[in-house]
Amino acid sequence: MPNNLSATLIKLLSPFLLLLASAAISEPVEQTAELDGQSRSWRLFVPDNIGSGAPLPVVFNFHGTGSTPKQSAELNELESLAEQHKFIVVAPKAEFSYEPGGRQTWNVEQLDSPYNDVAFIKGLIAHLTQHYPIDASRIYATGFSGGARMSSRLACDLADTFAAIAPIAGVRFAHNCEPASAMPVLTYHGTQDPVNHYQHQADSPRYWHEGVEPAIEDWVKFNGCENTTTTAIRAGITKTVWSDCRDDVEVIFYRSEQAGHTWPGSPKADILAKYGLGSTDDLPMSEIIWAFLKQYQRQ
Repeated sequence: MPNNLSATLIKLLSPFLLLLASAAISEPVEQTAELDGQSRSWRLFVPDNIGSGAPLPVVFNFHGTGSTPKQSAELNELESLAEQHKFIVVAPKAEFSYEPGGRQTWNVEQLDSPYNDVAFIKGLIAHLTQHYPIDASRIYATGFSGGARMSSRLACDLADTFAAIAPIAGVRFAHNCEPASAMPVLTYHGTQDPVNHYQHQADSPRYWHEGVEPAIEDWVKFNGCENTTTTAIRAGITKTVWSDCRDDVEVIFYRSEQAGHTWPGSPKADILAKYGLGSTDDLPMSEIIWAFLKQYQRQ
């Protein structure tokens, strides 16, 4: 092939090849290590083409009770978002259960058990920091259901590590919650949730000690927020923002009148509905979460 023709083809194909490269997404990996005296595992996603090793934000993505890191990744598609915006996603695996052979979940109540999940996450952060370019000032947590309760727990116990949280369908403020500093919180809950009841009921799960609004009110009170604004953003959906809080944080609550136990905007939401967990909303919740989290960093 003549050299001038080769050069012409390369010039014409280069934009197409670059487009293919930018569309590619890194593959997540399953990892295991000895942490806090136990073998623990997690799913790790590191975006492609991260350059010269500049430190990256990290989002911990906690799965719900009886679920898995892989299912959590499929539920909220945070890894695709992470590829686009260049942040790391860590999806730890729960090992605790309330009874032998029971569904695996997070030891949010810190019951007597071999599994201390706060210590696990603290050790996991230290472990990952040794191997990956992690920005220690921009570590965040989100999760669904039981994973929402776990991200809430970490905001209580590791507020000097986590810069912001976004618990979905399971926000908590533990009775022994004593955060070291103000904590930005974004949450979503449907009033028709048949699992984590919007209002506490006699048949609420053993771990569900109060309703959603009291938990949010505790975060608002702790953060010292002074102003409140509520806006209707969809039919049946309101967004309440508590602002003028300590350290310039905010508490944001998306309340849905029609939704059940769901992650809004998830491609798996219809599957949750088929299991009797109620309808969903079309809010792009994962994008909303990242837009909120990335505003904050620990000093």
